[in-house]
Amino acid sequence: MISLVLLSGCMPNQSVEEVAIIQIAGYDLGEDERIRGTVSIPQYGKSEDKASATELYLTVDADSVKDVEKEIKKQSSSPISTGKLAVSLYSREMAEKGLSSIIDVLSRDPRLSRNMYLAVVEGEAGELIKSGYTQEETTSKNVQGLIETNNHHNFPTSSLHDFLYAYYGQGMNPFLPLLKKQETFVELSGIAFFKKGKMVSMIPDSKVFTFKMLKENFSAGMQDLPFREGSIMMDNIGSQVNYKMKGTMDNPSFEINISIKAEVNEMLGLDVTPNPQLANEMEKAFVDYFKKEANELIKMFKEKEIDPLGLGSFAKTRRRDFDLTKWEEHYPELDIDVKVDMEITEYGIFS
Repeated sequence: MISLVLLSGCMPNQSVEEVAIIQIAGYDLGEDERIRGTVSIPQYGKSEDKASATELYLTVDADSVKDVEKEIKKQSSSPISTGKLAVSLYSREMAEKGLSSIIDVLSRDPRLSRNMYLAVVEGEAGELIKSGYTQEETTSKNVQGLIETNNHHNFPTSSLHDFLYAYYGQGMNPFLPLLKKQETFVELSGIAFFKKGKMVSMIPDSKVFTFKMLKENFSAGMQDLPFREGSIMMDNIGSQVNYKMKGTMDNPSFEINISIKAEVNEMLGLDVTPNPQLANEMEKAFVDYFKKEANELIKMFKEKEIDPLGLGSFAKTRRRDFDLTKWEEHYPELDIDVKVDMEITEYGIFS
């Protein structure tokens, strides 16, 4: 009886060499309205050094995302596993057409981690995956590390959980990082904004710091701007944002208060001596810059009728009489006042 109890808890297991583990997948528009899916499968050797792996790339055309997996199984001699899928990429062309059907699959598949990353690719997602960049790590590890690292700096957090929360939530819209393939590397080139599953706008990486500053608290990231006859680089050591809603649902207004503590770690082309007056001048320059950039972003959000900052969601938690239809009617004309408080705590290097 004891043996039966112990044996009943035993499950068949397979080694890494026996399973085709998909870690990154990319989707493009194929011919005749079909989806072209590309996956990368690490090929581990049987030697003691199992940390290194080559990659097998498989590309198929199918009618849906689920059919992509089915077609890939036909090309693999090993069982397919998607439980370790870390990154899912979509071409910009596909994102602009709409990802609603794909999002539905992502939200329902229990095998997928809610911590996986999604991204939009400038160009073809399959081509980015198959390029291969380093011999030390797979494409999946490369892209996953790129997104993770930048989420701790200038780029706002973006995981499958974050995307689905904003996609299904009221009074907010989701966004994803934009990737661009260069000759020998991949770079984060900006952020793509979505409305009802379709990509409707984007911002370049030069404006991402300001968007993150409007969206969340963080204590990293860098931003430069022209100053006098040269330029200065700001290193953020603490940025906090606070929303305040005023007025009624018939005439709402918002106040966004941003407080930043930063260091100036580089000043190029400036032949000056640090002094309190210079610090005040630099603080004013950054305040003017961030207010201008923030107001331009908010104007674009209103024109596109998207709310990636989640102001509608915030209003819903503050007003019992919140009405989504009424909110959407007022949003394009919503009065939003951005206030920035800047403190430079230390000077850096002169060049």
